[in-house]
Amino acid sequence: MNKYLTWIEIDLNAIRHNFRVLRKLAGTAKILTVIKADAYGHGMLPIAKLLIQEKVDFIGLSNLTEGIALRKAGIRTPVLLFETTLAEQAKDIIDYELTPTVCTYELAAALNRYAHKCKRVVDIHVKVDTGMGRLGLWYQETPAFMKQIGRLRNLRVQGIYTHFPAADIDRSFTRKQIQQFIMLLQQLKADGWQIPYVHAANSMGLAGYGTHLFNLARPGLMLYGLYPRPELEKKIGLRPAMSVHSRIIFLKRIEKGRSISYGRTFIARRPMTVATLPIGYSDGYLRGLSGKADVLAGGKRCPVLGRVTMDQIVVDVSRVKNPRLGMPVVILGKQGKSPRGSPLKGTFGLREQVSADELAQLARTINYEIVCSLGSRLPRVYKKS
Repeated sequence: MNKYLTWIEIDLNAIRHNFRVLRKLAGTAKILTVIKADAYGHGMLPIAKLLIQEKVDFIGLSNLTEGIALRKAGIRTPVLLFETTLAEQAKDIIDYELTPTVCTYELAAALNRYAHKCKRVVDIHVKVDTGMGRLGLWYQETPAFMKQIGRLRNLRVQGIYTHFPAADIDRSFTRKQIQQFIMLLQQLKADGWQIPYVHAANSMGLAGYGTHLFNLARPGLMLYGLYPRPELEKKIGLRPAMSVHSRIIFLKRIEKGRSISYGRTFIARRPMTVATLPIGYSDGYLRGLSGKADVLAGGKRCPVLGRVTMDQIVVDVSRVKNPRLGMPVVILGKQGKSPRGSPLKGTFGLREQVSADELAQLARTINYEIVCSLGSRLPRVYKKS
């Protein structure tokens, strides 16, 4: 047992398995795996090193800070920065050999000036807005922009891409985006552009819309064993890579009528045994889970009682046989090991699970936020199961 009271375990074999599933799903397209936001809370550097072992084609990050950290760790794999930035960062982008997303002439010109000074040609990707409304040039304005940057001799347009805001809920809108993007590509081809990489397929795009139109897939969420839509679980066999664990640090018996936690939102209706766990919203366990979520102890579901506090939660362990100080508790993941030939039976009887999707539904958010939040502060232990 490790030295931590609450910690995250990351199953690297699960990441490896998921990457191979995604590689197969991408077919002939090259693959760019997204490890921004510290690999969705899983740890950017360990995940990057594993992906390099798997011969990933590209890595996708959000911004310059993440890119510099990766380069300083000695990772030389091509890196695309999704977040366009200001002209003042052009020097660092080029010095650290990162590939920027460009959708302003100011950034393009600054990159070109410094590249000319260094006697280099810098690859860029152009971001096109077909409906996301966040970053990128509106697709009808893109040909004129491409004509502008085409005059910058020290830039090379290596890629062009768009982003789906509603691929999981609105197929009609997403297909319209694809059609608009294809129209743009046809226009650019007629204008003489030959762009090596064309991409739009995030996890949902890859799983739900195919890749025959484009030659670079950029999955993120599914790398970590999470699904953009629940029904995909029956079609694509992924393995959740993150589990969150804690230990009981305090036990007490409370009587009927006693209250628990801030605001006295929970009043005991019967005598019960409760346990305190050292995890709270400062660790990324969302306050929105107050009085809704369960944890796993002794193979039993144990409800969270009252409000989640900054550093602790209180759970009902009345149904747990012989609860004790130091007893392991699962916050996210499965408890118990399934012996061969009996996939449902484990150390504690029937195997229970608390999934990121379950917590997301209870907190009225998405599974992305669950893993990113939990991974923001807690120590990580990397395992090969």
